[in-house]
Amino acid sequence: MAEALAARGHDVTLLCVCRERTLKTRWSRAADVLVGETPNLRPEFGATGYGLPDILARLVTAWTGQYDLIHLFDHKPNATLPGFLTRLRRGPALISDWADWWGGAPGALNDRPHRFPIVHRFEDWWEVRSKLWSDGVTTISRVLRERALAAGCPAERVLYVPTGAPLQRIVPVPKAEARARLGLDPQASILGFVGISQDDLEILFATLQQQPQALLLLIGPIIPSVMEMAESLGVRQRVLTPGRIHGAELNQYLGSTDLLCLPMKDNAYNRGRLPNKLLDYLAAGRAVVACPVGDVADILGPSGAGRLAGQAEFSEAVASLLARPDLAQELGVQARALAETAFNWNDLVPAIEDFYFKTLDARGRSL
Repeated sequence: MAEALAARGHDVTLLCVCRERTLKTRWSRAADVLVGETPNLRPEFGATGYGLPDILARLVTAWTGQYDLIHLFDHKPNATLPGFLTRLRRGPALISDWADWWGGAPGALNDRPHRFPIVHRFEDWWEVRSKLWSDGVTTISRVLRERALAAGCPAERVLYVPTGAPLQRIVPVPKAEARARLGLDPQASILGFVGISQDDLEILFATLQQQPQALLLLIGPIIPSVMEMAESLGVRQRVLTPGRIHGAELNQYLGSTDLLCLPMKDNAYNRGRLPNKLLDYLAAGRAVVACPVGDVADILGPSGAGRLAGQAEFSEAVASLLARPDLAQELGVQARALAETAFNWNDLVPAIEDFYFKTLDARGRSL
């Protein structure tokens, strides 16, 4: 999104917390976007948006820069505190993005134990209040758009815009080539899953139980509780765990799979989001098997890029495509075509740009 905006002539600064432990902001340029990786002294706080050095660094950048508009990614303090304080001091337009369903419903992200329960109570309130106090709201899903309207955000100040696909970063790779490079069995049936959030993997583990010939390539952090679940279900030996994979290497891992899987339980968290992994899957040009939850059902249903299946039918859907590699390949071609059309950032950004202009006009400012 930032790169597409920069390509249209805008001066874009992107702030994100650094993955590594660091005391100061690291600056770089990527495709004409100025990228600031802010301090991260304790990853357990930085990753949740509560790192004080991160917050202060963003505040200094926002206060000292000449910004006409600030677009906040969700409601965490490292985004909203610098954003709202800068609007008070310098007056830029403020747009809040709503990308996840955090609180206020069973099955939401914050419907989990926390060692400081007051944090969840605050976030349940601030998640909604920060949107009401913003000049505009973008939502990643239609469900969250409806939630914004129900909360009292005026319709003209709410824009639904899905995430775009990483078309340059992720490209289709021939399966045989990818497996040769990674040393994987060329004859194996390999399912793929990418993600930090692994709450729904029991659906895939149950699929492995019913598909004893299949392997699961699990790309992401190795979480002990998830591995214990796989062990208890008797499938741990068929779960390949390369860990987190970044950059061009991810293409090889995605390309080595027969199918890419998106298991999702039907809860508020899953209904409200559009998983980034789905766009990665489409860009990789692989057939997708997903649960029909939230916007995923609307995307995959009419697209011909994969198969929708509930939890009980997930294994059957996987088996049907493993048995038809020709069909899986055809669906993969459709997946890439869908990524290049409906989820091309170059086509999505004009609507965002127009929303920016309207929001600025309402505040009496201009780009």
